[in-house]
Amino acid sequence: MMAAGKERTEVPMADYQCVFKRVEKKYRLGAAERRAMEAAAREGGPLAVDAYGRTRITSLYLDTPERAMIARSVEKPLYKEKLRLRAYGEAAGVALMAAFGAGPMGHGVDGVEGVRCGASGAEGVRPEAGAGPMRREVGGAPLADAEVEARVAAALATAGLSAAPTVFFGIKKKFKGIVYKRRLALTLPAALAFVSGLPYEQAWACWPVTDGSGEDGLAPGARQIARELTAAMDRWLPLAPSMGIACDREAWSYAAAAASEGEGGAEGNRGIEATGPFDPILRSVSDAARQAAFDPGLRLTFDDGLAYLDCHQLEAPWVPIIAPDEAILEIKSAGPYPPWLVTVLSAHRIYPASFTKYGQAYCCCTPPVAPQPRKFA
Repeated sequence: MMAAGKERTEVPMADYQCVFKRVEKKYRLGAAERRAMEAAAREGGPLAVDAYGRTRITSLYLDTPERAMIARSVEKPLYKEKLRLRAYGEAAGVALMAAFGAGPMGHGVDGVEGVRCGASGAEGVRPEAGAGPMRREVGGAPLADAEVEARVAAALATAGLSAAPTVFFGIKKKFKGIVYKRRLALTLPAALAFVSGLPYEQAWACWPVTDGSGEDGLAPGARQIARELTAAMDRWLPLAPSMGIACDREAWSYAAAAASEGEGGAEGNRGIEATGPFDPILRSVSDAARQAAFDPGLRLTFDDGLAYLDCHQLEAPWVPIIAPDEAILEIKSAGPYPPWLVTVLSAHRIYPASFTKYGQAYCCCTPPVAPQPRKFA
């Protein structure tokens, strides 16, 4: 079902954004609506697909055994939060899921069979990878260094990787419609050790990100985010892998359009060609001035091939969440929408949808509660 995504190229950690505050609106699009949105973004923005192109994203959500976090979230309270780990690139996603004992062990949402880590002794479980899903318990001890190394080694072998990928561990909060995200970039073993209960500074010291910016991991800002993550994990103990979410993503931004112009216009836009009378290279100064009145950090992300894996079920398959020809558009902005965006949304009657990937997966795999018959005296 899901087309193979482009492997994400590693970039210095300093280039990663770790703190976000913005409004995020989701829209469920059919194929024709997506084409209209892409044409409007390309011609009216102008926006372009970023340098990563089409990228496979795998997110692993942590929750209590009863999934108390997502159960509360779908009730739409004034404040809600989620804890998730994220990997970019298909192989990195497989490694992330396998290291945490969440699966898959070499199978994807295209229907290829495989086996995932489960209870001790279950078929397909590598003995050196531990006895199943990682758990953070009340008063529990973190994973020993040897077990961290064994789990990661088995996961890398499963994913066909020679080195541990960088993953992101973060908390996503939503309060009165505003989304706040705080995240850390960690090597896979450091993320595994930190989530299991090892103090952040120790996890970083043992398995630092070695991309030339090693000091950033122990900077005051990173330590503050680590304290927030630790406090959030401790609020929801016990924690374990709850749900895997995978999709293919294309992200559009003004910055990518500007970069493509600097690289030679349409030739630098990684396959995104200008169509119609508008040419990004010929954008006027007045157009740029008008654009400056709106959020220059505006981003549009298109997610398709969306599927989930229920980590509570041994050897569970990846299950589609949306139809093959559908996509989830997410508009991420810290300010008002520019006129071209308002126009295309109105012209095609594209309206916001109440949709969260984890929440939708939770509803798909949670049986509805049957109404209780009324009793009369």
